Amino acid sequence: MLRGLKFVAVALAALWVAEPAIAQYQPNRPQILRKLAPNVIKPNLNLLPEVRIAPSQAAAIAQADYPGSRVLKVRQRGGVYIVTLAVDGSVIRVRVDGTHGSIL
Repeated sequence: MLRGLKFVAVALAALWVAEPAIAQYQPNRPQILRKLAPNVIKPNLNLLPEVRIAPSQAAAIAQADYPGSRVLKVRQRGGVYIVTLAVDGSVIRVRVDGTHGSIL
């Protein structure tokens, strides 16, 4: 029992002495990756086309063109809505102009 306690005491003392040295260790890796700042591209929102209709309106316009269809997804890319519809077991995509509401 006493022998086991001595081993634990020696191991703890070794960790206590070695811990500051381990904390200061830094591997020889190139540091250039940490120094480079990432390129951040900020979009100019004034250049995007103005969207006047809501996504729900775009979905209704696309659904009116395909009666009996079901809306699966509505995405916006620039000034165009892409409406994904399920029609009779097939999936189609309809592009709706976000400014005027016309089908492209």
